[in-house]
Amino acid sequence: MDFTDVIIKRRSHRKFTQDTISDEKIKKIIEAGRLAPTWANKQGVNYIIVKNRSLIKEMANGINQKWTENAPILIVVCIEPNRSGKNINGLEYFTVDAAICMEHIVLAATNEGLGTCWIGLFDEQKIKKTLSIPEKVRVIALTPLGYSRYTPREQKRKSIDQICFSEKWGNNIKF
Repeated sequence: MDFTDVIIKRRSHRKFTQDTISDEKIKKIIEAGRLAPTWANKQGVNYIIVKNRSLIKEMANGINQKWTENAPILIVVCIEPNRSGKNINGLEYFTVDAAICMEHIVLAATNEGLGTCWIGLFDEQKIKKTLSIPEKVRVIALTPLGYSRYTPREQKRKSIDQICFSEKWGNNIKF
């Protein structure tokens, strides 16, 4: 699939079949995350692939979105904050590192014909307890992974001229 088509086709999926996803596809998807750029190439992001039904159901309680318990797989994106860096203003970049990796995963899954849904609202302590994640590690995002049971409708998006300026803030751009 053309890269632009992958971006256009990506949607948030919340209903999945229970069809098995090959380890080859899962590896390709995680490989996309692994290859994502990180602060000073520190590569501090880790991934947990959860297929166990009882763990997924327990995690759904921490996610507080009942539909997640029906996902065939949940991918958890984690990072130790000290395995990243800070910018000149002191802004820590560990969440940025993890977010870039997560987006690579979501796009790679779309390219493989699989659905995902970026989840950022969850009880981090419940997820950490369920998956035995060390205290120093932060859980940044989760996504279900599976074959979608439907095609989500296209969401309305702002036009480029509503979000992009030329040279300085407020100078409307014309393409």
